[in-house]
Amino acid sequence: MVKEEKIRRVKELADLIKKYGVVGIIDIYGLPSDPFQQIRKELRGKAIIRVEKKSILERAIREANKSNLKKLLELDVKMPAILLTDDNPFRLFKLLKKKRTPTFAKSGERAEREVVVPAGPTGLPPGPIISDLKSVGIKASIQGQDIVVQEDCKLLDPGDVIDEKVANVLMKLGIKASSIGLKLVGAWENGVVYTHDVLDVSAEEYENEIIEAVQQSFNLAYNIDYPAREVVEIKLVKATQHALNLAYNAVIYEKEVIEMLLQKAQFEAMALNEAVEDKKMIRG
Repeated sequence: MVKEEKIRRVKELADLIKKYGVVGIIDIYGLPSDPFQQIRKELRGKAIIRVEKKSILERAIREANKSNLKKLLELDVKMPAILLTDDNPFRLFKLLKKKRTPTFAKSGERAEREVVVPAGPTGLPPGPIISDLKSVGIKASIQGQDIVVQEDCKLLDPGDVIDEKVANVLMKLGIKASSIGLKLVGAWENGVVYTHDVLDVSAEEYENEIIEAVQQSFNLAYNIDYPAREVVEIKLVKATQHALNLAYNAVIYEKEVIEMLLQKAQFEAMALNEAVEDKKMIRG
């Protein structure tokens, strides 16, 4: 590519980046052309994807001069492409994740999720595979004409690099630990870069975390008598109840307790009168 053409493409991409509120970096490594073009078509109207040489992409991001946008360049991406949208990055991540197709993991890839080989029959006949299972830490034995995993075995945590032995074992067990599709590695919005692990959280988890945070904040405010609006009303009710109890027990003649004190006096008078009548009957 001649220098003038490279400068033109950098400027064109930088100008495009400036127009959008969300800038994402996607990894298209290992994604066949047909699925890529299909996803690109389905995203039309929601987002655009630009595939450029890494050097052009990096220079365009720098020239766009958006706050903290350069942090996208620090993300681990094998074959980067840029995604531009005004949609919410979390909603977009969820959409792209739903479009991914499960597949067998390859050596050198990073695990997308936790992978656990469950205890039980594998459906595999006795043979060299039992040595392969044991070589990656899976406890297995031969029972009849089947190889059986004796206990659950966690092989991978999210982000672990998958070596050749593990990839081979997972394929033989029929466990698809990877997927094909666009992977949104990170997204920039309003000066904040959201990495893959942050974006990959369900709405339900966020909702539960928010509810828990509100509950904990309320408990803290209540226990330290912080006059937050949500706490003040409850504290006033509690203080009123304490004041009424104090006035009642100390026989303080306040209008809020006069009626209760009169009722108490009436009950005591009635009880006293009954006691006197009982004594009279005993003496009589």
